Amino acid sequence: MKCKTFKSALLQDNFIPCNPGLLFLIVVLTMFSAPVSGQSTTGFSGYFSIPTAELSPDKSVNIGYNQLNRKYYGFYEGKYDLDVGFIDIGFLPIMEVGIRITRPRGFQTENKTTWDRMIASRVLPVKESKYFPAVAVGFQGFFTTGDDGGANYFNSTYIVATKNFTTGWLINKLGFSLGYGNDILKASTYQFIGIFGGLKFSPKNMDYLELMVEYDADKWNAGARIIILKHIILLAGFEGLDSFSGGLSYRFMLP
Repeated sequence: MKCKTFKSALLQDNFIPCNPGLLFLIVVLTMFSAPVSGQSTTGFSGYFSIPTAELSPDKSVNIGYNQLNRKYYGFYEGKYDLDVGFIDIGFLPIMEVGIRITRPRGFQTENKTTWDRMIASRVLPVKESKYFPAVAVGFQGFFTTGDDGGANYFNSTYIVATKNFTTGWLINKLGFSLGYGNDILKASTYQFIGIFGGLKFSPKNMDYLELMVEYDADKWNAGARIIILKHIILLAGFEGLDSFSGGLSYRFMLP
């Protein structure tokens, strides 16, 4: 795809410009990058959007920001693009916890409660082995101050399995995930309700890059993730294959 075409797609959603200097900088930095895994558009570990059974490493902390296109989100009736700030922590080898704050961009009100605050957690009862996938159980928005779920958004309770392979050919690493989400908890909006799944792969000799295709139980998405200098993670892609979303996060390890 030509730079001009890609630029038009990004500018349509007011995200970032296509700058040849910036693209060159990214290419140079990836020469010093590490194997990639990282945050999804939800702010927690996964593929582009969907959760997986690959948890954040123990004692790791991820802090970041995502911009989500309004088209596929019912938050504030889908009238506003969403700014998402998050922190995600790998707690023990079998648990991940995170906090996310979502704000509708450009929404003006004197009410100070326009931010959605969400707590998420994921546990790993079954680790991946040579022949069997890892299995995780996750919860998004499981705590709310309201009794009727009216203040609960992006809710999901799910189970997901993930298996990774090393091919050694044109594709160095290949991963598959398949899960099922339920709306057992009351909420205003949900994610990943029903069957969801996807795949990711890293081209040979490019462990710093992941390409992802997925179905989030509602639509198809495609994206890419790059890790720079072992700590900076760039995420970009198209939800519904037509609406740009992406973000940036920083990862560090606790002592």
